[in-house]
Amino acid sequence: MNRLTAIGLASLVAYGVLLAAKWDGQPAPAQASAVEHRAEAADDLDSAPPASRHETVQAIPASPRIQPVAVPVVARVAPRSSSVAADYRAARDLKAFADALLARKGTLTGDERFHLAKALESCMFATSVNEDLASYSAKQRRQFLATVPAGDPNAALRVAAYDNVDDATRCLRFRGTKISPRDIDDLYLEAARLGDARAQARLLAGEIQRNIQSQPRDESGAPSRISPEDVARIVNILQTGDPEAVLAVGGLLSQSPLKEQLRVGPNDEMPEPSAFLGAWNLVACDMGLDCGSQHRDLQQACAFASYCGAGHFEQHYQTFIASPFVYQQAQRYRALIHSAIQTHNWAQIGLGPKLTAAPKSAR
Repeated sequence: MNRLTAIGLASLVAYGVLLAAKWDGQPAPAQASAVEHRAEAADDLDSAPPASRHETVQAIPASPRIQPVAVPVVARVAPRSSSVAADYRAARDLKAFADALLARKGTLTGDERFHLAKALESCMFATSVNEDLASYSAKQRRQFLATVPAGDPNAALRVAAYDNVDDATRCLRFRGTKISPRDIDDLYLEAARLGDARAQARLLAGEIQRNIQSQPRDESGAPSRISPEDVARIVNILQTGDPEAVLAVGGLLSQSPLKEQLRVGPNDEMPEPSAFLGAWNLVACDMGLDCGSQHRDLQQACAFASYCGAGHFEQHYQTFIASPFVYQQAQRYRALIHSAIQTHNWAQIGLGPKLTAAPKSAR
């Protein structure tokens, strides 16, 4: 799998992370352990005789109190979409969509190149299916239908959602054709050169991921730091205000080894990864990403997990994905992200000198 195809799966991976955080009624194990430890320490303090309480406080350093973050007033931007983006989403035949763009490849805008690359990337699997793609699609649909219980009240919604996200149907006519990963890379590169923030974000995320993974961890086991130039490039992407680009950067900060180095908020806390990722999704929705009921993640969740009925990603996230604890954390991080974007105080979300400078103990 080439690097951009791997990056292209980021939304599915991100959604898998969000599903993994689905409420089981308790905080995550590490969080539960920390809470229990603090509760036990508090009980010890309460039961200690007066003369020894000061000594106990000295023996057990107090955890920093989490300061509340005021949610900035943010008017959710109405979803906005270019004509080519609307055509891409509506296309039931991505081969026809791609052919129409390829016919004038030399004059395509960055937006058009980006969506042409997405179409080719989405249908790349069709070139490697050995059997007739229509038969393959029909077989996959039968297998899906077999997983839907007869009494499932969401059965009709699940089937409709499955049909909406079934790329096999959209890619039928790519059967027998060749799609070059290099051509997809070149389309994203050219889109980035023409100023498309989404393509720039994808390329930057892939580059930083590779750089971090290729460098050895330091003596404390922490991943390598990134350069001030890379931090500046991340900030430049965030300043574009493009919701898809912002979400791509959020995925990098939430899921790559960078998450181990980030310290956010007034207490320099390490963000809880699933809540941080959820926050970036919510911010992207606030900034104009189309997060309504036809959002691909919502459709996939309805089809494959019977999480149906949400009219917006935030409702879906709060109802089906996040525990009350994780949702509360996501709201805090959402406020921090908005505040950082509005005030340009990027250290609020960890994009400060501490991210680029190795700790003294690691030198």
